Amino acid sequence: MGIHGLAKLIADHAPGAIKEQDIKNYFGRKIAIDASMCIYQFLIAVRQDGNVLQNEDGETTSHLMGMFYRTIRMLEHGIKPVYVFDGKPPQLKSAEVKY
Repeated sequence: MGIHGLAKLIADHAPGAIKEQDIKNYFGRKIAIDASMCIYQFLIAVRQDGNVLQNEDGETTSHLMGMFYRTIRMLEHGIKPVYVFDGKPPQLKSAEVKY
C-alpha cells in the first residue's frame, strides 16, 4: 500500500510541493483519496478507552464509521471525495476476494 519513501523523496527534492492547508481551501474541488490507506488508518485506530468500535456481533466497525464521518466532513466543506482502490488487495483481504 502506497509508495515506500515517497513523502521523504518529495520533501528532499521538492520541499515546496508539500503544504498543509485548511480544509476550507479545498471547497469546490474533487479530492482523490487512497481508500486502502484510509480504511487501514481507521482499522488501527483505538478509542480512548482502549477498544475499537464494534457491532452487536463483535465485528470491528471503526473503519466504516471513520470513512462515513470523514466523508460527511468533506461534503460539509464542499469537497467531493473520490475514493481510489488501486493495486493488489492486501493479504488480510484475500478470503474476501476469492472467486
